[in-house]
Amino acid sequence: MTARPSTSRILQGLRAGGLRWLAGAIYNRAWPARLAMKPAVEGAMRGRSGLEVGGPSRVFEARGLLPVYPAAARVDNVNFSAQTTWEADLRDGGEFIFDRGRPPGRQLIRDATALTGIADASYDFVLSSHCLEHVANPLRALREWRRVTRPHGHLVLLLPDPKRSFDHRRPVTTLAHLREDLAHGTGEDDTTHVPEALALHDLARDPWAGSPEAFRARLQHNAENRCLHHHVFDLALATAVLRETGWKVLAAEIARPVHLVVFGQNCDEP
Repeated sequence: MTARPSTSRILQGLRAGGLRWLAGAIYNRAWPARLAMKPAVEGAMRGRSGLEVGGPSRVFEARGLLPVYPAAARVDNVNFSAQTTWEADLRDGGEFIFDRGRPPGRQLIRDATALTGIADASYDFVLSSHCLEHVANPLRALREWRRVTRPHGHLVLLLPDPKRSFDHRRPVTTLAHLREDLAHGTGEDDTTHVPEALALHDLARDPWAGSPEAFRARLQHNAENRCLHHHVFDLALATAVLRETGWKVLAAEIARPVHLVVFGQNCDEP
């Protein structure tokens, strides 16, 4: 869920993070990270149709880390609500403008774990940037994303690197815990991880969260705003959850400023 930041949010980040935050932002803009998987990802998406869960995401734009938008023929989008912290005034069945040089895709309002109305094998690829950590039941989501991806289609998954984000104090979630969430049918109203986030979330690294009081209030309404990071991933867990849900891991990398990136392929046979 990496929507384009407004000027006011950038100024807020500068006020909260200070000169160190500004220096990091300038450095990453002037010398963007590079991924070894980039040519393979662009080649797999070129001229094909995909679905993005969350977004729009700057990492997929023409000057982004993985410029999928200008390569793809079409990208549809799923968001959990018409009004989110990152986007506003979305309409189910409306337009999703992913690239000014392409006809718009379709906007859908669905939960990441229940892509109702989307037929099996509808898309050549699925994209998700900084979304899965906000989902209470990641294994269920990844199974659902694989369902709507054609056999041998692809997935590009980005997650926050806890070592370089506000989650650095939190322990990495175990695969056993995620299996329990799947078995128990954990939903988005789950509050299991709220106490941990309140105790260990580093507000100094999260200028958008505001004061401790504002952060607490936001988590109390997480079922509506979906801002909580339910789970914390490292690269090992990120690749494990793909394999657990039937995806073949083609590549996995860490990239500045805070990205874990995994490129997978649907192992289903036609």
